[in-house]
Amino acid sequence: MSLNVIDKFVEKKKKDILDYAKILESIITIEDNKMWNNKTEFVSDCKEVISIYTDKFYFDNNVNRDNPINYSNDNINLVLQAILDYCNKIKEPERLKTYKNETFLLTVIVCTAAYLDIATNVVDGNFVDTKNKFKYLLKYLQKTKILKVYANDRIRINELFEIIKKNIKEDNKFFDYFKFDNCFNEYNIYVKEPLLYNVVFNYKIDNLEEFDKDLVAKVKKSFLSKFANISNNLLVIDILKELISNKEMGTYLIKIDETMSKKVSLLKVFDNEILKKYVRILVPYEQMSDYNDVINEIEKMGIKIIYEYYETGLVNINKFNYDLDVIVYSEFIKNNEENKYTWDKNGINFIVKDKEE
Repeated sequence: MSLNVIDKFVEKKKKDILDYAKILESIITIEDNKMWNNKTEFVSDCKEVISIYTDKFYFDNNVNRDNPINYSNDNINLVLQAILDYCNKIKEPERLKTYKNETFLLTVIVCTAAYLDIATNVVDGNFVDTKNKFKYLLKYLQKTKILKVYANDRIRINELFEIIKKNIKEDNKFFDYFKFDNCFNEYNIYVKEPLLYNVVFNYKIDNLEEFDKDLVAKVKKSFLSKFANISNNLLVIDILKELISNKEMGTYLIKIDETMSKKVSLLKVFDNEILKKYVRILVPYEQMSDYNDVINEIEKMGIKIIYEYYETGLVNINKFNYDLDVIVYSEFIKNNEENKYTWDKNGINFIVKDKEE
């Protein structure tokens, strides 16, 4: 199976963070290191730790990028967990106790490399600001009794930031590949709490209005699956950008339609555990039986469904099946207050939407 876009980006981040760690190992050291005797041994251990850290935690700690000390303090437990997982993987869990100082050093190096990566990201990072704050971080690390920090090693520090600059260019090319001049998604707030966005695909073709409308409609119909594929890929990229930038993450609703029902494989682009947290398929509740086979296929893929019920009047207590997320208007909740206890017990989660939304 080919890698998802997010998987490809994470794989690149493993390389980038390791690039930084290789140089940091010469800038931040300890006396009498017993865990690794040379650069080759360090790279072997560090590569595995970074791989585990990036797979599990890369998107989990972007909050304090403006403050490298706070960032490291927040991130340290995640890096330690990655080191522990690595030691368990190679069946040497005693490493952490036997080499406490070395473990602390490795943690600091990986934390610092991760900070440099996220603080210079191409979405909302700042290269110059990070370079200045890195010097401040080194001076802070010099205060520890364990570490030996070469804060004035200009040659290696300049080499480090030249590599960062190179990796930023590569990241820009990565995102530029998915830019389309004439195609874009619009994300409209569908529900405010929790934050749900409706995904609408749009395109611009110069002088399209001059062509025969019936012919345009016919051609458009033949391209619907291609449009859906482009829209889904654009959504993946936009979610990735939000994850990197640490913006408020919402959930994106893709309305079920005839195109999707004929080609469920269009949703395979979301076959990623991270993406599945932020993507839902929106199905009108009264059309559930019409799309039953499609819904089963979607659920097998691990993508969750949100239903929408449009009426607001009193309904029978058995109206809804067990364990559903259903968008309803606030009037519906008021008119069905007597059923709330039973529905809660049956795992029916109502997401309340105001009519103006």
